[in-house]
Amino acid sequence: MTWIVLELPVSEPICRRVRPRSPRSIIGVLAVLSVIFPITSAHASADAVDASPANSGALLQKAFTNLYEVDSTATIELVIRNRSGQERRRNFESASKIIEGRMHSIGRLTYPGHLRGMTILQIEAEDRSHDAFIYLPSSQSVRRVSTSQRGDSFFGTDVTYEDLERRNAEDYEVVSLTSGQIDGEPTYLLRARPHLAQAYFEVVFWLAQSDQAILQAHYFKRGAEKPYRTIAAPRISMKASGGHTLPTRLIVENVARGTTTEVKYHDLAINSEIDNRIFSIRTLEQKGRIPGIR
Repeated sequence: MTWIVLELPVSEPICRRVRPRSPRSIIGVLAVLSVIFPITSAHASADAVDASPANSGALLQKAFTNLYEVDSTATIELVIRNRSGQERRRNFESASKIIEGRMHSIGRLTYPGHLRGMTILQIEAEDRSHDAFIYLPSSQSVRRVSTSQRGDSFFGTDVTYEDLERRNAEDYEVVSLTSGQIDGEPTYLLRARPHLAQAYFEVVFWLAQSDQAILQAHYFKRGAEKPYRTIAAPRISMKASGGHTLPTRLIVENVARGTTTEVKYHDLAINSEIDNRIFSIRTLEQKGRIPGIR
């Protein structure tokens, strides 16, 4: 599969040529660079009472549909802070589109200079696994992100490659459903375990009861009482358009390392017109801006 990328005609969209892998060959479940959510910043509290919805899987799927079933473009700023408060920045432009029922996304770094031009292309296969390819301008080569690297840091940030994949409720076993609040807003706390191995053992999604927007996600290792990683999407920074409510600001905290990455979406366009052809080797290797992104 690594060399399939280099053999494709540059004019043909990669989404039509990527060969789906067997479900056994991939650790499956991303978003668009849009994904999901630190405990202290969101003022979250949980009640030890059962929530009312009987079909928790449908509740989770509604949250994922809101987040992922949408075409969008944006320019994105990432601010990485270490324990001492020192900052590093990454800027990139991105586009995401559902094509024939499968998520396609592409993102290109525009800052800092030594990383400019590095581009990642992700394509959801028919079995809902994900193919990810990175173009390295320094060597003018394309490499594939293997399944064992999906929990790795995305370009030195607290975001991982797993965060960039579309998720489906059927990929999880719901363990419990309780209620809570974030900044006074009623929420459901849905604890779930992925059916296939991930970097985490369990995740707790904090879903707004009003619209099922994902306000937080807490990731746990096996047997741990506290999350090692959290993602928060402040309600005040969300944008509603076209039947979707999407975050324009995320705070990703690696509790174990004491680092955070703030993700800011600028010029977010929801359900915008996106040419299918940008999800191709030609776009992956070309210089300059990704066509169609403001």
